[in-house]
Amino acid sequence: MQPLEGFRVIDLTHVLAGPFATHHLRCLGAEVIKIERPGSGDPMRALEVQPEWNGLPPAFRALNAGKKSVVVDLATPRGRDAVLRLAGSADVFVENFRPGVARRLGLAPEDLRAVRPDIVYCSISGWGQSGPNSARGAYDHVIQAATGMMALQGSGEGSPPVKVGFPVIDIATGMSAAEAILAALIRRLRGDAEPATLDVSMVDSALSLMSGTVATTLASGTAPKRIGNRGFVGSPGAETFATSDGHISVAANTMGQFETLCRLLGRPELAAPPYIPGGLRAEAFLADVATDDLRAALSAAFAAAEADVLETSLNAAGVPSARVRDLNEYLRTVYPHTPGIGIDGSPLALGPAFRWEQAGGTDQMETPALGAHTLDYLPDTDVASLKAAESR
Repeated sequence: MQPLEGFRVIDLTHVLAGPFATHHLRCLGAEVIKIERPGSGDPMRALEVQPEWNGLPPAFRALNAGKKSVVVDLATPRGRDAVLRLAGSADVFVENFRPGVARRLGLAPEDLRAVRPDIVYCSISGWGQSGPNSARGAYDHVIQAATGMMALQGSGEGSPPVKVGFPVIDIATGMSAAEAILAALIRRLRGDAEPATLDVSMVDSALSLMSGTVATTLASGTAPKRIGNRGFVGSPGAETFATSDGHISVAANTMGQFETLCRLLGRPELAAPPYIPGGLRAEAFLADVATDDLRAALSAAFAAAEADVLETSLNAAGVPSARVRDLNEYLRTVYPHTPGIGIDGSPLALGPAFRWEQAGGTDQMETPALGAHTLDYLPDTDVASLKAAESR
């Protein structure tokens, strides 16, 4: 039995953060009813349409597999009433409109609780439901810029800011929302009668991702320096190095690991004075001991090595390392040999990043065509009116 089997979720979210949250709930067994606008539905449906997958883009499939698609025109009283009817039998309601929009639509927390008093109501937004910035729009890279995340990326001081290469804050916000919903359901199951209204924002999720850096910055009053592709410990052996045939990222953080690294590079003297202070224990972290001369010598040694050979020898000797691969290479060569988290073995829809010990997996999750389940859930729907709404 799946953990959330028997729970119903009304999903009024679109694009990334909200659908990612409800996707996790669906993977855990919840019935997720995705409410979409007539004609176009979730904007993600229009990305990279592939006929071989019934016209459904991979990015949409990845976040919406197994959900039920119900088309509703929220601009009409009939549409609002339809959502409220569905909510009457639901446990969770999730929306990611700009703050205030759900209320204007007649779908505020008190509206939902008039039909289901104990429903968990979750709002996802860029800047939170209150405060001076709450009305501002938000996209992942904009929040990266605003919160200091973008300023942390780059090759060093003076280099341009660089965003993380995928929508990391959207995904983190979805995870935060799913976690908050699960916590609210547990509280309800324990008999807490107070209904849960959850406010999940992209800015809070961004700070949560950077929690250690945030704490250090608040304590010091100084913005952190960029470290580029170096490890956070600051060891000279924890960095991404250019080799003769690519790049390799190495985590030789301790004195013992650094000695191993230098030996395998054929330069054991780099792990001794004058390059490294003497008398360090094998388990001691080598924080901030790198000099320009040591970095130059290490770079030269790596430049003469082969990334694949080093990756094998370093890991065998207990020094974590990986050749820099692109995502396609990883998925084609490494991932198939790793216990997967895909749904029914399909890489098109990954489940939550944990695995259950018990036998069995997730049930088959087909990605719904727009409105495929409207009449299943709302049998009195006026199909003609939905067709008219498509042209508005």
